[in-house]
Amino acid sequence: MSLSALAKSGAIGSIIKLVSAGLSFLMFVALALITDERQFGLYSAAYAGASLASFFASVGQQGTVLRFWPQYAGANDYASANSLMARAILVALAGLAIASLLIFGLGYLPFAMTNVPEWLSLCGAAAGLCFALGWSEFTSGAFRAKNALIFGLLPRDIIWRAAIIAAFVAARVMGIQLSAVVALHLTAGLLVLSVVPQTVLLLRDTARAERSSLTQHQKNEFRSVTLGLWGVTALPPALAQVSTLLVAAILGAELAGAIFVADRTTRLVILALNGINQALAPQISGAFYRGNKAHVQRITSLAACGGFILALLVLAAYTIFAGPILSIFNPSYATPALKATLIIFGIGATIGTACGPVELLLQLTGRQHALFKLLMIVNLVGLAVTAAATYLLGPVGAALSISGTIAAWTILGVLIARRTLGINPSIFGFPMRNGLRGALTLLGSRS
Repeated sequence: MSLSALAKSGAIGSIIKLVSAGLSFLMFVALALITDERQFGLYSAAYAGASLASFFASVGQQGTVLRFWPQYAGANDYASANSLMARAILVALAGLAIASLLIFGLGYLPFAMTNVPEWLSLCGAAAGLCFALGWSEFTSGAFRAKNALIFGLLPRDIIWRAAIIAAFVAARVMGIQLSAVVALHLTAGLLVLSVVPQTVLLLRDTARAERSSLTQHQKNEFRSVTLGLWGVTALPPALAQVSTLLVAAILGAELAGAIFVADRTTRLVILALNGINQALAPQISGAFYRGNKAHVQRITSLAACGGFILALLVLAAYTIFAGPILSIFNPSYATPALKATLIIFGIGATIGTACGPVELLLQLTGRQHALFKLLMIVNLVGLAVTAAATYLLGPVGAALSISGTIAAWTILGVLIARRTLGINPSIFGFPMRNGLRGALTLLGSRS
């Protein structure tokens, strides 16, 4: 893609992610209106647990297809690309099935049922949600790898969330109070329905496409890349969910719901970069394996500049309107401690945005193992710090430690990219003049 075409695709991705973030925000607002504090906390914890499991259950195949399809299709080797896609589908389905069964099995733990009467039902609902989340992430990655950006993003990011909001609003109008279990089943069922068209097309096209027998080298490469990408695609979001569960265990379900709201709300800070990344991924892989590192440098650093400018604007809004934003969910959330928590989360996300698409760059250029080691070390230390800080300082301590962890691994990731690839994906990757010009190009394309 040319820079202008990439800017347009990035703008489309950002718009979809913006609408998605707004719908996600409204989804939890609507849920808060039809549940009490305990049920909202249970839903938040179960949703976080299902999300955590789904990141591992898909065995990193959403990243594998983004790595291999542009590499082989860009070389006009569609037979190999289709064979690798078929293999990725089988691996993803097997992983999701096994993970869902394991989650359901956790429902029979006797000590958990004593403390949480709904435990078995929650595990059953979480198992279905885990499968739905993992499969929808894979189908999205598969279509984005084929440059079908809109079709890849719309079902999960727009259609699903809009359908949930409609269902929750209908329950509110009819005066129905939902339990966490019912809300989870509804969430999973609507997601499955939303991705049916993607599923049918992906399976049909892959089954009909010409495929070749993979060489031993390709099989070995698939295995090696899968193991690396499994770790690096699952670890950051998974550890974010672990942090939520850890905070819930220390502070209780009510405060866990407030922390969950603050964490989800601050995702608006990384919205622009995340949207640009949807179009950027296949471009990084295709350009890098054609030897065009200069293009990779250009698009990654410009993405960082565009994302960082919008992140600063969102952070400023959080600083001014933290109380009203939190009180939308529950008036009891608008405390000084929770307002500070929201702002601290926003600062950490802004630092991560300034580092650009460093995670994506390392994943798609064969540096996934170095990234995995970095994430393991920094996040394990971060979890220990989070436990201590949450226990000592409450929500503010949790926000400080979680945000510090994000800032640490993204900055170190930039240093690894500079040393091993000669590419700086952060806002400092280009001279200021060129960086600002490119950022304005990306932002201007939205208008």
